[in-house]
Amino acid sequence: MKALVISDLHSNIVALETIWAQEHDSDIIYCTGDLVDYGPYPKDVLDWVRAHNVISTQGNHDRHVALIYRSGPMLDALPVTERAWVHYNASLLDEVDIQFLEQLPVALTFDLDGSTYGLTHLYRDYEEIRSSHAFDRFCTQTFPQAHNLNRLLFGHTHRQCIHYLSNDTFWANPGSISYRRQDDPDQMAHYMTITDGKLSLQRIPYDTSKVYHAVRQVQLKEAERRVAEWFFGPRESE
Repeated sequence: MKALVISDLHSNIVALETIWAQEHDSDIIYCTGDLVDYGPYPKDVLDWVRAHNVISTQGNHDRHVALIYRSGPMLDALPVTERAWVHYNASLLDEVDIQFLEQLPVALTFDLDGSTYGLTHLYRDYEEIRSSHAFDRFCTQTFPQAHNLNRLLFGHTHRQCIHYLSNDTFWANPGSISYRRQDDPDQMAHYMTITDGKLSLQRIPYDTSKVYHAVRQVQLKEAERRVAEWFFGPRESE
């Protein structure tokens, strides 16, 4: 059994399709959320997620895009020069897309290779679980129906890792398929596979120039566009 675990897609269909070309033998796909926002292809990503029956939780950006869409006339009246990525993404989606984002669960559990995993987007803001006590408390609060849960999958921070709290208790983050934080210039797509119970952190290069070109065509407020250009544009060292 092979599972593909992805997170923080952020409307980046180019990275998503590159990963799938490599990992298309996966039996199932799990995602911790943030399907949309901060990228130019929200509709394409949602279509892909639905077509591939991705099991996903809801990210904070998914909720934010849905809320902006629901603002209706306020979104339409906002000048282009004042729009952020969230406004641009909301303007490209329809009612079916928004309902899909709204119905995503905040947390869920699944069984894989004899182990039970808890899946949710984040722990607490950008904090990390540092103790077994904090781990157990979070599991009790977030997954009240689950018992003896000792494996958690998060996203949100875009920082790829597997963090062990004991020999059989850990939380993991597959990293973002799309972009890093600004202290990390790596431009590869990050993800994780679980094959017959073995976790493996993966990174794969993809054609960021396609995303960069699309980003530069979008009219947004300058600060929002500059950040996205840094995410996907050429590095000075190259």
